[in-house]
Amino acid sequence: MATMMHCKHNTRESKRGAGECKISADVKLRNGKPKFWCATHGQAASRPDGSKMDACPAAWEEPVPPHLRLEIDLAKGETAIWGVVEPALRWGDPPPSVGKIHVHRRPTADAHKEIDGSYDLVDLVHGRVRHQIEGMAAKARSISELSGVPVVPLKCPHCGDTHIDELMFATRLHRNHQCNGCGRNFVDSTGPSVSNPLADLYAELGLPRPPAPVRSSRTLDLVLDRYTAVELWPSNAAIVSTMTRPEEIGIHVHAWEGDTNREPTIDETYGTVSVSGVVIDEDALRILAVQRALADGKPIVSMACDHCTAPLTSPTAGWMEPTTTHTCAACGGTTRTKRKVFINPLAEKFF
Repeated sequence: MATMMHCKHNTRESKRGAGECKISADVKLRNGKPKFWCATHGQAASRPDGSKMDACPAAWEEPVPPHLRLEIDLAKGETAIWGVVEPALRWGDPPPSVGKIHVHRRPTADAHKEIDGSYDLVDLVHGRVRHQIEGMAAKARSISELSGVPVVPLKCPHCGDTHIDELMFATRLHRNHQCNGCGRNFVDSTGPSVSNPLADLYAELGLPRPPAPVRSSRTLDLVLDRYTAVELWPSNAAIVSTMTRPEEIGIHVHAWEGDTNREPTIDETYGTVSVSGVVIDEDALRILAVQRALADGKPIVSMACDHCTAPLTSPTAGWMEPTTTHTCAACGGTTRTKRKVFINPLAEKFF
């Protein structure tokens, strides 16, 4: 019998500071013990011995503060929204990032951005339709997109919540899901899937699809000594965009000359990026961005195969998670590590 992998998850932003825990056990675990779940915060509420907790782990989380909330009328100006993942490569000491939903907003197509910031809750309004984007869903959507995994909006058959597959569960299609709302397990009868409530956002908001993305024609050769801090991301598609010009594909760069408390000197997407003459492999950068989002404190290292010395890369097929066993794509040999790690040839370029 296949093992059920439970969808671990964080607290949805809309449930933070939602009030007193309401803990019950509507179903039992396979061992016959009750499965306690907090309906207020959407979190498991069983102690290690299986008894009921007095309050779930999210009970002390504060509501999302006003400066991390935003409401946008999509009928006005041009807007594009992305899920935030940490930089795949970083040098120096750039300013800390806040917010999981990055927003660009221009009053007109050729105007400067009036909003260029990140938030945890964004309310989108288009006519009579309103949709609240949560940071947890936005980040999961970007991880799926960077992993090349399509998403669909699955509703839990027990409570009706639209499920969010996040973390490693955003990287592989699977049939068994654990609802973020009621904690019950359900099976997608249509086949393996990854669920995200932002999957059909254009249709839900009644928006036309944006122009097809185009590859950036710009090139950049970064000389690190010139900058106090540099960050690199692989581009990922906007969750929703009302921009009239096409989104650009490539490598997005932030670089600061001098004070990192100011706007970056470079804030642009490039088709090709070199660092001190070495061209950055965009596929490896994309994998590295996902690995950083999923590492959870586990190391990300560069290693050669023990058998043929070819560079190793952690697989992207299957669940993306750190492991101690690493198979070489060149010779098929197995290299083992004492600790669970991700392997990426770009990892040593970090700091």
